[in-house]
Amino acid sequence: MMKVRSIELLLSLLAGTSLAWKHTSEDEFRRAIGGHNHALVAFIESSTAASQALEPEWRSAVESEKKALMSINCTSEASLCQEFGVISYPALRFFDGHGKMTPYRGSRRRDSIIAYLKRATRPSITTLRSEGKMTAFQPSDDYTVIARINAQDPHIKTMYDTLASQYHDRLSFGLAETTGATTVSCYNNRDGQQFTVPDLTSIVALPKLISSCLEPVIGEFTRANEMKYLQSGKSLVFYFIATSEERDAYIAAMRSVAKMYKDYLSFVTIDANEYGDLAAPLGLVPGAFPALSVQNPMFGQVFPYPRKNQITPEAVGGFLMDIVQGKVSPWDGTFSEDEAYEQRHDEL
Repeated sequence: MMKVRSIELLLSLLAGTSLAWKHTSEDEFRRAIGGHNHALVAFIESSTAASQALEPEWRSAVESEKKALMSINCTSEASLCQEFGVISYPALRFFDGHGKMTPYRGSRRRDSIIAYLKRATRPSITTLRSEGKMTAFQPSDDYTVIARINAQDPHIKTMYDTLASQYHDRLSFGLAETTGATTVSCYNNRDGQQFTVPDLTSIVALPKLISSCLEPVIGEFTRANEMKYLQSGKSLVFYFIATSEERDAYIAAMRSVAKMYKDYLSFVTIDANEYGDLAAPLGLVPGAFPALSVQNPMFGQVFPYPRKNQITPEAVGGFLMDIVQGKVSPWDGTFSEDEAYEQRHDEL
């Protein structure tokens, strides 16, 4: 396994922070948002781990969307950040160019940031006037919704409009007219899943459809969503990663296993750079990443994946079966002598 030492990580983060962030001044920022131009703004404080973790993703996104992305250094522009209600870092806010500001609550990854900008600058619903348009629209975003609505179902149209207004920052909504039965389908193109609603008469049918569609097969564990995962009633399969490339490779390889166990387990990745302090409570040596551990929050049990074993779909699937069959004992809260030495050495 690749080793990531804390001191090396700290030095690389500090070097990257000083070189990569190209902040916008207050005057430039006010001119930009006051000139009917849309912009996604990152309010950051460079000493925070979360801001440091965002930096490489933001830098990569800026290469594609230079004019629509800017950052504010809240260390030097404290009053400006206070004016816009920034209380934690980084805070991402979208300005639509017409005086409206919307918090960005999506993934802080390059592709998600760029996809958000594209959705935010087009109508909440795209009219699809042909089968060809619908076919082309379906794979156009990570998450797309296509409704074929009969004029005899105005209540469904009203609900669809409301949901599109509420969720258009996270999904792309398309609408077509039909003389047949009204149907609504949601496509999770990231994970190759399609969701439909057999009964549209229930008032909660469409919200449930959207919620199910947005749930990734392998999610990202953060402070913002930790209670959702911990209170889900499912055990968690944590995978600590140090780079986006590691995350993407793991998701691609492990997606089939995560789908197999999705009713019982939640597979999540966790950014080791930002949340490395969570490794030790899960029985993992801090700084030794990638690493995997299984947690049962209901019973307070932790099952660290053996460090000597490769992390492959087959091996992880076998490890999970061994846990279910009682062949793996829960972690007793102690590290081996070698692991304890490595942990102490990592803190030096």
